Amino acid sequence: MKIVAENEHYILAVDPVRNRVYLTLIGFWKSRAVAPRYLEDLRRATRDVTRGYTILTDLTKMKAPPADVTAMHTEAQQLLVAAGLSKTAEILGEDIIARMSVDRISRVSGMYKGTFDNWREAESWLDKVEVR
Repeated sequence: MKIVAENEHYILAVDPVRNRVYLTLIGFWKSRAVAPRYLEDLRRATRDVTRGYTILTDLTKMKAPPADVTAMHTEAQQLLVAAGLSKTAEILGEDIIARMSVDRISRVSGMYKGTFDNWREAESWLDKVEVR
């Protein structure tokens, strides 16, 4: 596992052997300015995986974002899809507003995802080969 970025707002890692990206979003991002390298860090992460890669996103510590941050997350997902993302497993917390936000973002970006309550289920789903 290779850490691409780690700060107070997110942790981004890559496992090239599993062809998987791991992303943990943390806290409330009041604006895009709190994570100025976020999109570039995601681009860097996609350089270590190949087309058809998967991503496991831990959103259990995320708070619902304001509109400009929502737009940035949509842009991030579109970037990931364009780089060959096949599917995403999102681990969600109890924040209903955050859940609604992430569902809206993935609908707009066109990202294929499943939602889970824990890492084990998320990893298992990502490891299954699917024909869509």
